[in-house]
Amino acid sequence: MTFLLDTDTCVFWLRGRASIREHVAVVGPQAISVSIITVAELRYGAACSNQPAANEQAINAFTSGIHVLGVDDGIVAAFAMIKAGLRQQGMLIEDFDLLIAATAHTHGLTLVTNNVAHFGRVPGLLLENWLE
Repeated sequence: MTFLLDTDTCVFWLRGRASIREHVAVVGPQAISVSIITVAELRYGAACSNQPAANEQAINAFTSGIHVLGVDDGIVAAFAMIKAGLRQQGMLIEDFDLLIAATAHTHGLTLVTNNVAHFGRVPGLLLENWLE
Protein backbone atom coordinates (compact mmCIF):
# COMPACT_ATOMS: atom_id res chain seq x y z
CA MET A 1 0.00 0.00 0.00
CA THR A 2 1.20 3.47 -0.85
CA PHE A 3 -1.89 5.68 -0.97
CA LEU A 4 -4.84 6.32 1.33
CA LEU A 5 -7.80 7.84 -0.49
CA ASP A 6 -9.79 10.53 1.29
CA THR A 7 -13.56 10.34 1.09
CA ASP A 8 -13.80 13.08 -1.53
CA THR A 9 -11.43 11.19 -3.82
CA CYS A 10 -13.50 8.03 -3.41
CA VAL A 11 -16.65 9.92 -4.35
CA PHE A 12 -14.95 11.24 -7.49
CA TRP A 13 -13.79 7.69 -8.31
CA LEU A 14 -17.28 6.25 -7.80
CA ARG A 15 -18.69 8.98 -10.05
CA GLY A 16 -16.27 7.97 -12.79
CA ARG A 17 -13.83 10.90 -12.71
CA ALA A 18 -11.25 10.05 -15.37
CA SER A 19 -8.23 11.56 -13.59
CA ILE A 20 -8.81 9.38 -10.51
CA ARG A 21 -9.28 6.21 -12.56
CA GLU A 22 -6.14 7.01 -14.59
CA HIS A 23 -4.03 7.38 -11.43
CA VAL A 24 -5.41 4.11 -10.04
CA ALA A 25 -4.59 2.36 -13.32
CA VAL A 26 -1.00 3.63 -13.09
CA VAL A 27 -0.35 2.72 -9.44
CA GLY A 28 -2.53 -0.41 -9.36
CA PRO A 29 -5.25 -1.33 -6.87
CA GLN A 30 -2.72 -3.04 -4.58
CA ALA A 31 -1.28 0.42 -3.80
CA ILE A 32 -4.68 1.83 -2.80
CA SER A 33 -6.31 1.81 0.62
CA VAL A 34 -9.12 3.60 2.44
CA SER A 35 -9.92 4.11 6.09
CA ILE A 36 -12.95 2.44 7.62
CA ILE A 37 -13.94 6.04 8.45
CA THR A 38 -14.16 6.75 4.72
CA VAL A 39 -16.31 3.65 4.26
CA ALA A 40 -18.63 4.94 7.00
CA GLU A 41 -18.90 8.33 5.28
CA LEU A 42 -19.59 6.68 1.92
CA ARG A 43 -22.28 4.44 3.43
CA TYR A 44 -23.90 7.44 5.10
CA GLY A 45 -23.95 9.24 1.76
CA ALA A 46 -25.52 6.20 0.12
CA ALA A 47 -28.18 5.93 2.84
CA CYS A 48 -29.13 9.59 2.29
CA SER A 49 -29.19 9.34 -1.50
CA ASN A 50 -32.08 8.85 -3.91
CA GLN A 51 -30.71 5.40 -4.82
CA PRO A 52 -29.44 3.89 -1.55
CA ALA A 53 -29.43 0.25 -2.70
CA ALA A 54 -27.57 0.96 -5.94
CA ASN A 55 -25.07 3.22 -4.20
CA GLU A 56 -24.50 0.64 -1.46
CA GLN A 57 -23.76 -1.97 -4.14
CA ALA A 58 -21.27 0.39 -5.77
CA ILE A 59 -19.54 0.95 -2.42
CA ASN A 60 -19.38 -2.81 -1.79
CA ALA A 61 -17.82 -3.39 -5.21
CA PHE A 62 -15.39 -0.51 -4.65
CA THR A 63 -14.21 -1.69 -1.23
CA SER A 64 -13.89 -5.32 -2.28
CA GLY A 65 -10.98 -4.43 -4.56
CA ILE A 66 -8.86 -2.34 -2.17
CA HIS A 67 -7.44 -2.45 1.35
CA VAL A 68 -9.74 -1.15 4.08
CA LEU A 69 -7.80 -0.08 7.17
CA GLY A 70 -9.42 -0.12 10.59
CA VAL A 71 -8.74 2.16 13.52
CA ASP A 72 -6.29 0.67 16.01
CA ASP A 73 -4.42 1.91 19.10
CA GLY A 74 -1.62 3.43 17.01
CA ILE A 75 -4.08 5.44 14.95
CA VAL A 76 -5.93 6.56 18.09
CA ALA A 77 -2.63 7.72 19.64
CA ALA A 78 -1.68 9.61 16.46
CA PHE A 79 -5.17 11.16 16.35
CA ALA A 80 -4.77 12.45 19.92
CA MET A 81 -1.33 13.95 19.27
CA ILE A 82 -2.35 15.55 15.96
CA LYS A 83 -5.57 16.98 17.43
CA ALA A 84 -3.76 18.37 20.49
CA GLY A 85 -1.17 20.04 18.26
CA LEU A 86 -3.77 21.56 15.96
CA ARG A 87 -5.83 22.71 18.95
CA GLN A 88 -2.81 24.55 20.37
CA GLN A 89 -2.44 26.32 17.04
CA GLY A 90 -6.16 27.10 16.76
CA MET A 91 -6.37 25.09 13.51
CA LEU A 92 -8.67 22.17 14.33
CA ILE A 93 -10.27 20.06 11.62
CA GLU A 94 -13.14 17.59 11.95
CA ASP A 95 -12.54 14.39 13.92
CA PHE A 96 -13.30 12.06 11.00
CA ASP A 97 -10.75 13.94 8.88
CA LEU A 98 -8.23 13.73 11.72
CA LEU A 99 -8.77 9.97 11.98
CA ILE A 100 -8.19 9.64 8.23
CA ALA A 101 -5.04 11.77 8.52
CA ALA A 102 -3.86 9.73 11.53
CA THR A 103 -4.38 6.54 9.51
CA ALA A 104 -2.21 7.84 6.67
CA HIS A 105 0.43 9.09 9.10
CA THR A 106 0.55 5.84 11.12
CA HIS A 107 0.84 3.63 8.05
CA GLY A 108 3.25 5.95 6.22
CA LEU A 109 0.80 6.48 3.36
CA THR A 110 0.27 9.45 1.08
CA LEU A 111 -3.23 10.87 1.54
CA VAL A 112 -4.94 11.52 -1.79
CA THR A 113 -7.43 14.35 -1.40
CA ASN A 114 -8.86 17.38 -3.12
CA ASN A 115 -8.77 19.10 0.29
CA VAL A 116 -5.02 19.72 0.28
CA ALA A 117 -5.24 23.06 2.11
CA HIS A 118 -7.45 21.50 4.79
CA PHE A 119 -5.23 18.46 5.41
CA GLY A 120 -2.10 20.55 4.93
CA ARG A 121 -2.54 21.70 8.53
CA VAL A 122 -1.38 18.25 9.70
CA PRO A 123 2.40 18.33 10.16
CA GLY A 124 4.34 15.76 8.16
CA LEU A 125 1.32 14.42 6.27
CA LEU A 126 2.14 13.49 2.67
CA LEU A 127 -0.54 14.76 0.28
CA GLU A 128 -1.45 14.39 -3.39
CA ASN A 129 -4.38 15.72 -5.39
CA TRP A 130 -5.32 13.40 -8.26
CA LEU A 131 -7.86 15.87 -9.63
CA GLU A 132 -5.17 18.27 -10.83
